[in-house]
Amino acid sequence: MLLFAAAAYAAFPEDVSILAMGDFYGQSTVNTLGEDYVVQGYHTLVGELAATISNPMSTPAETLGVNGFYVGVANSFAFIRTGTLDGENPAGWDLADPDEDPPDYFFVPSIQVRKGLPASLEVGANFSWIGFTRTGALGGYARFAPLEGFRRVPDLAIQVGYSGYVGNDELELGVMDTRLTLGYTVPFGVTEGIHQATFSPFFSVGQDRVHAAPRVDLEGSGLEGRVGEVSGFKKGEGFSGEFAPWRIGGGFRVVNGDYTGTFSAAYPFGSIPTVNVAFGFTY
Repeated sequence: MLLFAAAAYAAFPEDVSILAMGDFYGQSTVNTLGEDYVVQGYHTLVGELAATISNPMSTPAETLGVNGFYVGVANSFAFIRTGTLDGENPAGWDLADPDEDPPDYFFVPSIQVRKGLPASLEVGANFSWIGFTRTGALGGYARFAPLEGFRRVPDLAIQVGYSGYVGNDELELGVMDTRLTLGYTVPFGVTEGIHQATFSPFFSVGQDRVHAAPRVDLEGSGLEGRVGEVSGFKKGEGFSGEFAPWRIGGGFRVVNGDYTGTFSAAYPFGSIPTVNVAFGFTY
């Protein structure tokens, strides 16, 4: 999987550079492309990077229980939108790439851990690396399943979490997520009358709130006053509804003994889709 993903990369590292957005092929982007074009490119870049680093919608509706613990590895794919091959219509990713040649998608390997708590509570964390960059993400969340244990109704989980972009000296970025997940667990087995495995489909809906700001001095770059703080929080500077997108997702989990496999996908409206595959162990 890693070798397949590596083919998309022209150079290492593929770090996002805010300063690089000031020019494209040696020409000032504000002069050649226009102020509005550059601002929208920055906004698109922030939104799609937020979708890449946010906590994935990869957790079923039921919790692990008070004694449960899960550890696993996962890989997400985020399919970013770049400009045309002729270089005449660059997207935000093209402008922010020092080589002006960003990949078409990112792969994001991660380590995932979850721990069940009393009263149908659960906490979890994601430790991610954005492939072939020097950056990654640290995410955490808490979940509550108020309907857990009632077999005649689906499970329902309420989650609040946060994921932060780390390793980039030019851009601060964080995503707060709130979501509802609905699902059900069905036992099954290859031996008649014996159910040693479970299948858990689930569907999630929620809202992400993004906050981003340059960490570099843009004075004299042509980006000053154009590329700045943006926020999906109403009281934050640079608030815009495009940084508070609704996200839908879904998938399924299969558990056989201690072994767990999960496949899921998510889509924030107005942004980009992501796909997540995870394998781990439940104790």
